[in-house]
Amino acid sequence: MVARAGGHRAGVGGLIQASSVPSGTGPNFEKELLMKIGILGGTGDAGRGIGLRLAMAGHEVCLGSRDGARAISVAEDLAHSGLQGASNEEAAVFGPVVIIAVPWESAHAVAAAAAEGLQGRIVVSMVNALAFVEGQPEPIIPPSGSLAMGLQAQLRGSRVVAAFHHLPARLLMQREAALDMDVLVCGDDPEALAEIRELTDSIEGLRAIDAGGLTNASAIEALTPVLIGINMRARRRTGIRIQGL
Repeated sequence: MVARAGGHRAGVGGLIQASSVPSGTGPNFEKELLMKIGILGGTGDAGRGIGLRLAMAGHEVCLGSRDGARAISVAEDLAHSGLQGASNEEAAVFGPVVIIAVPWESAHAVAAAAAEGLQGRIVVSMVNALAFVEGQPEPIIPPSGSLAMGLQAQLRGSRVVAAFHHLPARLLMQREAALDMDVLVCGDDPEALAEIRELTDSIEGLRAIDAGGLTNASAIEALTPVLIGINMRARRRTGIRIQGL
């Protein structure tokens, strides 16, 4: 059962009628219809952070968890009318876009459990495979080349896009913190790629960069531990910015 922190009137295909929700706040946000988005692993730092920012942009977001009661509690604690909590299986069928934000070790198992519901949807992987060796983050390259490519091979009926890998989760959860970062977005389906770029641009302070096909997710995922290491040494929460665009 899905618990709603605030009611929105849903339109066709998981879109929300613009008259029922606040306008998006991002600099490039021009869509008349906002999106319904499910997040698998929405109770972790990454899921809560991106979920909150999407809700702040006017979207309706369902935070999913293996424990639906925990997801409901997390959504209530975040106290935003655009957020609600449910099980991962319910979040997987909440809207046309589903974000996978679970730890990398469980990404394929969570996707398998929700595979039927994910059919026909855009699935966004923001998962990074990494390990800490002697206190330092290092990338783990899976046999598929990247987790995103592995998920696409697993979810043949879905269109997988890789995005949101380099955003500091704790910064996202600070509502008053300004963002000024680029998000590298890659995927093999042009329509899905365009949709997630537009979704990214709806978040104030984020700019989506077309990073090409899904094969580039390998480099994008592997860059994450480099950024984590920089932030650890500098004691900052930084992201990336592509100059000259």
